[in-house]
Amino acid sequence: MRTRRLRVGAVALAAMAATLLVACGQKKDVAPADTTGSEVVAKVNGDELTAGQLQIALQKQRGMRPDAGDAAAKQVLDQLIDEQIVAQKAIAAKLDKDPKVVAQIESARRDILARRFLESAAETAGKPGDDAVRKFYDSRPALFAQRKVYTLQRVDIQAPDDRRTEVDAHVQSLKSAAELADWLKSQKLAFTTRQEQDAAEQLPPVVLDKVAAMKEGQSVVVPSQTGVAALTLISSASAPKSLDDARPAIEQFLANQGRREVIMDLQKTIRDGAKVEYQGRFAALPSAGGTGALPAPASSPALSAVPAASNAAAAASQTSPTQK
Repeated sequence: MRTRRLRVGAVALAAMAATLLVACGQKKDVAPADTTGSEVVAKVNGDELTAGQLQIALQKQRGMRPDAGDAAAKQVLDQLIDEQIVAQKAIAAKLDKDPKVVAQIESARRDILARRFLESAAETAGKPGDDAVRKFYDSRPALFAQRKVYTLQRVDIQAPDDRRTEVDAHVQSLKSAAELADWLKSQKLAFTTRQEQDAAEQLPPVVLDKVAAMKEGQSVVVPSQTGVAALTLISSASAPKSLDDARPAIEQFLANQGRREVIMDLQKTIRDGAKVEYQGRFAALPSAGGTGALPAPASSPALSAVPAASNAAAAASQTSPTQK
């Protein structure tokens, strides 16, 4: 009698796609082939949960260390068991035959296949050489050789799009943050003020280029989530990073970049070689070309661009709402 093996993820029904991916095309009288991680870790009403399934679930747990002990793994296993029980009930209710569920399963299956194919191709990207690492290091002095830690006064202004140019002009013309606050009050523009301390890598590249060129007391306006932000440089402290110190982060960044380029080139090659025929209402629309099926690899944390307000030192960050 064939044993059903369901791969259960965060959502019980949609996550059954992994199981269908394995089972697709198998005859009922043929047992699934043994694979790495096939050790049975639990049985739920006769259905088996394997070490491989548990490992996938563990990898999805945010904040869990790779060397988490058996107690932590047992908690995740209990979650898998709960999901398996619910999935069994769903199958008993024939929800696996529901057209919407079938479509979700097929979508998840397609996504898993596409991602794994591209990930396999990305693994062929070579390690960046010493020359590439040195070139990257030399091309970004503000991040490395001339790296600084900046103390900034940040004024977040809730400015509508049609007033951003006006706000920018006033920030450049006013001589102090106090004058800016008075002007914003007179214009009935809501704002908040805080002081923050950011290392070079904590600033978005475009913002870093501007801040690095500023003298103490100078200000610059940058886009923000609420409108615009006026950044005034209070002080800066030199904190250079040597090539040896920066090398691991640069190598990781360039490796990610190389994998991303391999994926993009492969996607273009595959798309160019595919026969695509738009149907129905899409037939008359211009083609936008292929889009990536797999998100680009994340940048190294040491080089990633984050909002200017984030990661500021807690002791130096103080927010005080200012009334209109």
